Parts: sequence; structure tokens; C-alpha cells
Amino acid sequence: MEDLNMCFACGKDNPIGFKLVFREVGENKVMAIFTPEEFHQGYPEVMHGGLITTLLDEAMAKVINFRGIQAVTATLEVKFRNPVPIGRELKIFGELVEEKKRRCGMKAWVEDEEGNILAEASAVFIKL
Repeated sequence: MEDLNMCFACGKDNPIGFKLVFREVGENKVMAIFTPEEFHQGYPEVMHGGLITTLLDEAMAKVINFRGIQAVTATLEVKFRNPVPIGRELKIFGELVEEKKRRCGMKAWVEDEEGNILAEASAVFIKL
């Protein structure tokens, strides 16, 4: 696979990136820990919605990546359930829901420390 060290979401060499590290936590499921900082905010003390969407998209992509499949996001729907606070640890999950010949149905969600779902997404990824 190509060098992903500069990926905004997971690249270890990207100076402004999230540097997410995902691990498998079940069959077709991954998880990462992330704590948003002040420069990730939209409104005061609340993480920017576009950055939350990036977390969700990356979680779904990592599930596919762990399976050795190259695919890209075709459609993505996000539901923001609760404000995502700055400075509190988050768990980001991604899961493969359905795999077909050319596409993968995916879901992802962000939880706070108490396990409350703050945002969730569903997507279709197209295999390359």
C-alpha cells in the first residue's frame, strides 16, 4: 500500500493531522481514541462538525483498509446527536455492515467517556 504518513486523519508525519491509530476490536470493527483540542473547535468548547465527519469517514475507511481492500467514499450521511466537547477523550468506531462485489456498506460513531453516542454516520464505499 502507498505511503499514508501524510494522511490528515492517520498520518504520523502530518504536523497538523489527527494522528489516529486504529485497532481491530471485533470482526470487521475498529476503534481509535482521540481527544480534540481547542484548535479543533467550531463554536467555543465544541468540536467543528467537519472535523467530526473526518473522524467518522476515517473510521470506516480503516475497517476496509484492515481487510486489504482499497475503496473510496461514495456517499456519506452524518447525524450529529450531541455536541462533541473539546478536551474530553472520545472513542471512534467504524464497522463494515455489508460487502458486495463493488461496494461496502459502512457505519461509524463517536462516543464520549460514558459511552453516549455523540455523532454517527453511514456510508457506501466503492472498491477500486
